[in-house]
Amino acid sequence: MKTTKAISALLVYMGLVNFTMAQDSPAPTPTYEGTPPSGYFELGIGAAEPINAFAKEAGSSYGGYALPGANVNLSFGIPIEHSNFGIALMYNYAWNLQDINTYVDNIQMTDQSNTYMPLGQDAYRESFILGGLFATIPVQRVSFDFRLMGGLAICALPEVDYGADATSPTATQNFEWDTYGSIATSFASDLGMNIRFRIYRTSIMAGIDYLYADPMVNTTQQYTDQFGNSSYSHVGGMLPISVISYSIGIGYQFR
Repeated sequence: MKTTKAISALLVYMGLVNFTMAQDSPAPTPTYEGTPPSGYFELGIGAAEPINAFAKEAGSSYGGYALPGANVNLSFGIPIEHSNFGIALMYNYAWNLQDINTYVDNIQMTDQSNTYMPLGQDAYRESFILGGLFATIPVQRVSFDFRLMGGLAICALPEVDYGADATSPTATQNFEWDTYGSIATSFASDLGMNIRFRIYRTSIMAGIDYLYADPMVNTTQQYTDQFGNSSYSHVGGMLPISVISYSIGIGYQFR
């Protein structure tokens, strides 16, 4: 009888010890059936392809006429609680020369009485500062990342300078129209994706993004006649900026 009581007491004691240890042990590390999700840091370069009204080649109003250019981007994907979702951050700097030749050719078509010519070429320069959400789908060494972001666009709009031949025998110079360059800000949005190929903690990355902003043009045009007299007029309006950004770069992968 004493032996039975002793065994029962020992079993109860062992049960209490196991229960206490289970209560004090840390939470188990999440397990994944496949490849665990990861975050990334990327530095990339690539092309900036203007589309829609930003690349129009018709009309003679200020704006548009952007040519294919280049971009540099710095981006982060930070997963939340080891999940497939997280916070996305990006800085993208793009520049696109303005097609001043086509712009002036279109002005020439509207006024055959003068001979117009470009006097310089400038570029659109867009800085996008963005934040939002991303989702990642890891498949062994490859991860597919999707992001949706909003933020601020700081747009340096180009100077547009062109002239026309003088028509008077007493002229002191040619005609000139000089629309000053300006800086404008706007809300910006981005929809994009990356493909990452992991090599240890380093990744080779390729991505595509659709970037959009709609800054307000607010600048001045100086008109100088063939006798050197100048007058000034305001130039304003919305200028949609739509860019497809292609990039390739090197990333660092983390969990």
